[in-house]
Order: sequence, then C-alpha cells, then structure tokens
Amino acid sequence: MSTELLENPIHTGTQPILGQSPHQVRVVRSCAEFSQMRTEWDGFIKRCGLQNLAMSHGWLNLWLSHFPPKKLFIVIVQDANGEWLGVAPLQIKPSRNGLTHRLLQSVEWIGTNPTVYDWMQFMIHPVADERTIVNTIADALQQEQWDLLELKFCLNHQQLEWLVAALPGDNSNSMTETNAIPYVELPATVEAYEANRRKKTRLEVNRHTNRFIREFDAPPTLTFVSSSEATDATLTRFFAGHIKYWAERGQKSDFQRFPDLFEFYKDMLAYSDTQAGPDDPKLLLSVMTIQDYQLSYHLGFWQGDSYLSHLTSYNQGFKGYSPGTIHMDRLIFETLERGGSLFEFGRGDEPYKTMWTKIKKPLFQIRIFRNPISAALWQVDILLKKLLKKGSE
Repeated sequence: MSTELLENPIHTGTQPILGQSPHQVRVVRSCAEFSQMRTEWDGFIKRCGLQNLAMSHGWLNLWLSHFPPKKLFIVIVQDANGEWLGVAPLQIKPSRNGLTHRLLQSVEWIGTNPTVYDWMQFMIHPVADERTIVNTIADALQQEQWDLLELKFCLNHQQLEWLVAALPGDNSNSMTETNAIPYVELPATVEAYEANRRKKTRLEVNRHTNRFIREFDAPPTLTFVSSSEATDATLTRFFAGHIKYWAERGQKSDFQRFPDLFEFYKDMLAYSDTQAGPDDPKLLLSVMTIQDYQLSYHLGFWQGDSYLSHLTSYNQGFKGYSPGTIHMDRLIFETLERGGSLFEFGRGDEPYKTMWTKIKKPLFQIRIFRNPISAALWQVDILLKKLLKKGSE
C-alpha cells in the first residue's frame, strides 16, 4: 500500500492503543494517491487559516508531476476519528550538490530543487495542540530512513524549535535565520495609501512614468494575461529575460538549470484559470506594455486578501526606464483595488524593495544530521570546496 496508518510512535494499525497518544499518523508515499486528495487537502488548508499558493494541492501536485522525488513522505496527523490535525508536506531525495552530499538522503519540503516556494511550514489545525502535532511528526520522522533533515525558508520558527527539541542528538545549533520577506500592510482605500506613501517612491515612479509619456505619448499599460498560446510566447520572453539577467551577473537562472520549470509555470497558470475555485489562491501573470513593446513581466500569487510577488523580469532594452519599478508599484494599487490588505515582495533582500518598505518577515531553516557519519560526509564536501578554491588562487 502507498498509504500507511501508524500509531504514535509505532506501527500498530488503525486503532489507538490504550495509554498511547490518540493521534494516528498517515504517511502518503504515492504521487498518484496524493493527486486524488485535492478536496481533503485544500479544505484542511482553509481550516488552518493559511494563505500560501505553494502549499495548495494544485501547486504541489503539479510540481510533483514535473519533478517527482525519489520518495514522497507526506505526514498527516489525525485524531481517533480520522480528522486531520496536522500535515507535513515532505519528500526524501538525494542532495543535489557535491560529491559526498549526493550520498545523503535528504528530507525536504515538497518544492525543493528547484525551490519555487517563498515560504513553508507545517499545517496545523487551530484547535490542535501545536507542539503535540510537531512532536508526532518528529516521531514519524524517526521511524523513516534518512540522513539529513533540511527544511528551508520556514515562516514559523516556533514549529522548528519544537521539532529540533523533539529529535534526538545535539541539535542546538541547527536552526538559523536565512532570509526574509519584505511586506507592506495596506489600508482600506487607495486614498489612505497615497496619504502615507513614501514621497521618494512616488517621485521615482512618476519620474519614469513621465519619461514614457514624453517619448511614447502615453503611460505604460498593465495587463493580466490569461492562459493561452499568447501566454506561452509571453512566458518565453519572460524566462529568456530572467536567464539573461542572471547570466550578466555570472549566475545561472533556475530556468536554465531546470528547463521543465517553463512547463510547470505554464501548467500552473492554466490550472489557476480553469480549475481553481473563486476563493482559491491563484498564480497570476501580468505584463506591462507600451505600444508594441513588452516592458516587464511578473508572476505573483493572489492569496485571498494578499498578493505575493514571486518572479519578475524586464525587457533589457528599456532598463533605463525602470519598467520593473513602475510595474511593482502598479501591482500594489491593483492589490488595493481587489480589496487586498497585504502586499509581500517575495523572499529576498534585493535593494529595490526598500523603495516601498523596510519591514520584513524573517525566514528560518534547520539542518539536522541523523548520525555522525552523515555529518562527516557533509563536511567532506565543504573541505573539498575550500581546498579547490585555495588551489585556484
């Protein structure tokens, strides 16, 4: 069977044993089975009060179809009646980089390598005891075969602290703050936002907008693009710009390292257009144009009452016009028009985000080795990199 029903902490069947935790642990190991869980999964997310497209069934299911892991390890904690209390959307696969790292079986969030999510966490029902659920997930992890537990870009640091405490060994230095998501809390009206908008930002946006008006007799136009053949052409230009941007900085875009990402985002846009419900989170593609020119592109998440900026790119021929700045500013106003109360700029500390805000949500990660041998194999690659770097100097 692809689904296992475990007692906490040992495999004993479907009925709780007297004196043990009443929680049952269901482990989903089959992508085919997970694909049939949309109603249960998305219903549970809503009951948890979470707004994150990258944790929705549609997103995860499509990602798994394009990037199937070596082993799926989705942990679902249930009460004695089978009601869901907590979910850990995990996978187990070899580490991607390094000579000895590839020997390690790593527990990760679904959506890692390529990492297309901005943040993740365990999904836990508000009525459940959160620490007990995390401890139950830790029990399930201890029964599984793995070498390295590495959970990146986690929004809920308390969950990680409990997980670290529940796993055996000295994990006191395993958690670090690695990144952040800048954000702006939006007022109820456009007028209220304008009243408190940073003067420097307004002047900068107006300066570039006026340049377009002077040279093209009109301001740029922002359009949301539906899934179609035209969308494919727009996405192709979008990702080509993304690849060029990072190549100029001596790095490879994920769209170059993982060519199937194009198909993933194309399929996710189609899913958002045709299958997502009216209240479900969606992937949105917007493009800013002037006359026959496409100036900039943006993929973002509409998540109930918030917008999360996910990926951006712009036409390098219009770099001096700062189309990306105008585009981002327009999206904030679009979020206000939609009744949104939060605009998030996506994971990362790029300097341009400070034009709108300096407030950030910190993100955390943990790296826990199952045993000293796993830790030693990890350190071998670290040492090799240092030696190779020293030898090239």
